[in-house]
Amino acid sequence: MMIQKQVVLQFVALFLSISALSSFKTTIVPAKHRQQEHPKLFAATETASSYASLLETKMRNETTTTNTMETASSQNSKQNPLALLEHVNFNVPNHDYILDFYFQLMGFGLDPRVAVNLMDNDQQFGREGLIWASCGPNQFHLPRCNVDKKEVAQKLNGKIGLRYRSLQGLEERLGRALALSNSGPNSNELCLEWFDVVQNSERKTIEIQIQDRYGNVFSCKEGPEKQTQYMQPVVRKSDTDTFENVALTYGVSNESECRGIDYLEFHCQIDTAHKIAEFYQTIFDATTTVIEEKEPRKGGNNSTVTTLTAYISLGTIDPNTQKAEQYLIFRETCNEFPENDGHHIAIYMGTKDTVDFERAFHKAKDRGLLSTNWRDKADVLDLEAARSQSQFRIRDILDLQTGEPIFRLEHELRSINHPTWPGRNQK
Repeated sequence: MMIQKQVVLQFVALFLSISALSSFKTTIVPAKHRQQEHPKLFAATETASSYASLLETKMRNETTTTNTMETASSQNSKQNPLALLEHVNFNVPNHDYILDFYFQLMGFGLDPRVAVNLMDNDQQFGREGLIWASCGPNQFHLPRCNVDKKEVAQKLNGKIGLRYRSLQGLEERLGRALALSNSGPNSNELCLEWFDVVQNSERKTIEIQIQDRYGNVFSCKEGPEKQTQYMQPVVRKSDTDTFENVALTYGVSNESECRGIDYLEFHCQIDTAHKIAEFYQTIFDATTTVIEEKEPRKGGNNSTVTTLTAYISLGTIDPNTQKAEQYLIFRETCNEFPENDGHHIAIYMGTKDTVDFERAFHKAKDRGLLSTNWRDKADVLDLEAARSQSQFRIRDILDLQTGEPIFRLEHELRSINHPTWPGRNQK
């Protein structure tokens, strides 16, 4: 199925129209770290990314009509078949950095189901050392690498958008981290690699960018509450009777300070964004948008190359603004691409029944997309297994016209019957 590309013909004019939000960046940790690790990530393409949410509303008023599938989904239903981007899974070598990074610095909450993995007893939940870090309705799953299977620390080639009610607490904790970095021999023990504070012309902090020790980049911004019906559990400081010192060390007063994942942005090859959008529309009946942007051409000769960015909507879609609660973003870039390391995402399909889940399963099976993962209790290769396990996996995004893989990202697709569905009480 072919789709019509949505194209922003006057990108420069749109950029100028929001110049009142011009920002400057205060580099707290030396910028050389940023340039070495992500020479393009904070180049001119950052401007389009930073203002993507503002541009999107204008795009829908100034661009061509989307295909009939998107129009029907947006007009007839506020709920996307892709109901919730629930978690991101990164394998980590150990707990040396992640406990301080997610809980002490970023303001996440520890899921009580895995708290026993940090306690001094014989109990264990899941794989040894497994940690689930909660942020509102979302989580990061952080299992230890399996050395026998040659697993390595994983990172997302792009960035992760996080939402806070206020950035003040995060900024203060980063200030204390900076003081620690200047304190001498322990500076190399910091749980982060670098961070930048982005402020507007009135010197109000509007974004904080942070890179962890494994190369994952987080863009933290303030925003309203979303998907409150799916809030993940957290250990509270008062839970000492159950979790002892773990509650005192990693518990929160009431809720996680980080309130959720707004988007995951992936870098993809040139001339693949519209194909990726077509894939999600066809396999998952997803609402998608494709826009045009300009990126500096590799080589530094001041010329640009036209690139496309695909936005895949998740969660409820506002009928007035047509903005979704979450996005998967695939941004074309001229950068070189590292080999896929196996990180995965988990998405719940549907909110009331398993119709969307089973429809997507049949489409994935017909296209030969089903994959397996050694972590699962059973391989899911037929509908009976998918119903029994309440999930299935795919590993590749295809060019549906040729059948060739164009992007590798493991998806764990789950139904509302999965035992960890956070909306279970709202069914």
